[in-house]
Parts: sequence; C-alpha cells; structure tokens
Amino acid sequence: MQQIYCWETQIGGLNIYLASTKKGAFRIELTLGRQCDCIEFFKELFPNARLFKEYHYNRYLGQVVKAILHNEPAKRTIDFDFTCTPFQWIVFKAITRIPFGETRSYGELASMIGMPKSARAVGQALSKNPLPLIFP
Repeated sequence: MQQIYCWETQIGGLNIYLASTKKGAFRIELTLGRQCDCIEFFKELFPNARLFKEYHYNRYLGQVVKAILHNEPAKRTIDFDFTCTPFQWIVFKAITRIPFGETRSYGELASMIGMPKSARAVGQALSKNPLPLIFP
C-alpha cells in the first residue's frame, strides 16, 4: 500500500494541498474557498493509500511553492515521485524552459519539443500534470 505524506497551507485565499512520498514530490492541488484537512482532501483522490499528515516530507515542496507564488526564484530543487509517459515528461521538462511570467500556446510548446503537429497531445499531457505550480 502506497504511503503518502500530505500537508496543507493557505496563501492569500488559495488553499494549497501538498503530497509527497519518501522519494519526492507527488502531487499539488489548489482550491479556492474549499478548505479541509489534507488527509480528508487526498482521501478522495487516493482511497487506497495510507495517508499521513506530515510536514517533514513536504518541507522543500512547500518552500518552492511559496517562492513561486511570491514571484521569487526557488532556492532549491526537489525530487519527484510520480509516473508519467515519456512524452508527458518531455512536455513537463519543456515548460520549465519558459521564462517566468511568459506564456506559450500548446502549438508553440509542441514546436519547442520538435513535434509541431502535436499541440493537442501537449494539451492532454498538461491536463494530467500532477505538479501544476512546478510545471506551470
């Protein structure tokens, strides 16, 4: 049974739910208005996991998220623990090369990865992004 360590925080009315494993960052969820305990929140998403409310495993992820939300550069890198397809990983890595504060269309991102006709696939990959603030 998978063990997930979760934590919640709030910044300016935005509820941020963090989930990590011992290996690294696993999931970030954001809500407006709806606030609940992180165990209750993630129980809906991961009903078969053992959930623990634990800041320690989410400490660095929380620091990076706060830096991002305060328009500051992250002062550290974090490890990840999620699975994705090789194509999704290419897309996630590519969006980290977009300068802070700039945007790209799915078509532009598809061109960035050398697959200019894959805009729809890029959009589908991003719709399954488990760490939306890390891979915006």
